[in-house]
Amino acid sequence: MAERTGLIPLREKVKELERVYGRVQKEIASELFSVDIMDYREMKSMKVQERIDMLIKKLNRMSIRWVKESVPAAYKKSYVVAKTSLEILGAKKDALFNAQKHRLSIEDYIEKTMKDLVNANQSIKNNVNMYLYLARRASAGLMQIQQFDPMDEAVISKIITDTMEAGRERAYASNRIYDYLRLKLLDGNFIDKAGRNYNLRSYSKMVARTRLREAQTEAVENMCEQYDNDLVQWSKHADPCPICAPHEGKIYSLSGKHPVYPQLIVRPPRDTHPNCEHNISPTSEVAIEMRKKFH
Repeated sequence: MAERTGLIPLREKVKELERVYGRVQKEIASELFSVDIMDYREMKSMKVQERIDMLIKKLNRMSIRWVKESVPAAYKKSYVVAKTSLEILGAKKDALFNAQKHRLSIEDYIEKTMKDLVNANQSIKNNVNMYLYLARRASAGLMQIQQFDPMDEAVISKIITDTMEAGRERAYASNRIYDYLRLKLLDGNFIDKAGRNYNLRSYSKMVARTRLREAQTEAVENMCEQYDNDLVQWSKHADPCPICAPHEGKIYSLSGKHPVYPQLIVRPPRDTHPNCEHNISPTSEVAIEMRKKFH
């Protein structure tokens, strides 16, 4: 049964969010490209900043709407597949199970996913402000850069130092700073998270795939609790990473009380890595014995 739940990544919903962030990434880059360091105009820069602020507000609204639609859909799909599997296995509902647990799990993952995206969107805004600040300082006389990304500060400071040591005109340094900032725009890495830079499209895809899969894993665990089913199985797929390989296809006990199978400690993708495609699905001792007979 492990293979069935592997068909639940909601690829279209992931692509939908990826397209939204991809469009905004292009629009932000286009706006920033219009700021000419060699012919800097403060009023134009302010208008660009206002338009980008509006873009980010719009992105927040679209992200929140996507989360409120996609997380419940992912949870429900996994819920239905797990329920079908459990009924095939002959599991019976636990009358004492609190069905509100499903709603609380969905709300928890809505909150987590919204936080991921809204915080990332704020990071975009901060990086846009940084870019415009650097453009302003480069244009205004290459004064000392402070309070922003140390890597940018170091690169720009080196450009200024090299220019002075070589006895070149300030226009030479402005050109080099201009080229450096344009390359950053082309990369589109406007999101800073955990010490890494991401472009909008790749980060949104990572958040969507990871959080939806986490919600699906929790749906399976909740359904197993509701049907008093203790055993689950990790899925298998081609070319697993070193983190996931030891768990592929293995049987685990949710309670940790099974005499043969170990407790489930590593849950994909929460305890593995972002973008993990593994999942867990319900199984039972009877199903395991049946598989052994036919293999």
